[in-house]
Amino acid sequence: MATKKNKFGVEQKVKPTKKVLQDDSIYAQFDADGDGVITDDEMKQAEEMMRLEQDKIRFENEDAKEDQIRAMAWFALWGMLLYPIVILVTSFLGQETAAQLISNIAPTYFVAIAGLVAAFFGAQAYAKKDKTADKK
Repeated sequence: MATKKNKFGVEQKVKPTKKVLQDDSIYAQFDADGDGVITDDEMKQAEEMMRLEQDKIRFENEDAKEDQIRAMAWFALWGMLLYPIVILVTSFLGQETAAQLISNIAPTYFVAIAGLVAAFFGAQAYAKKDKTADKK
């Protein structure tokens, strides 16, 4: 504790003053009870709230990313199903050259799309395996 001399010259112990916030302080949001003083408990509460907000944002981003990957996998699967139909339609319409060109590309297309879908399902299985391992 600090000491201070009174008007008679006697030293007295002075209780340190608390730091108070300015009226327009950016830290005023952390003052939960509105007394103008941010206590350690209020700081811990603010830190916990910020951490929870960051976790929420991270989970929302992960969810959006998984939705995009899922949509890509479905698009690829539909493409694999529709590809032979496109070959048949071009053949029925008398576009034999187009049907032949599309047929020539088919093996590469199917291997690429199958790899994409396999990577998606593999990543999903790996992620589920990691989550179950973390719980144990």
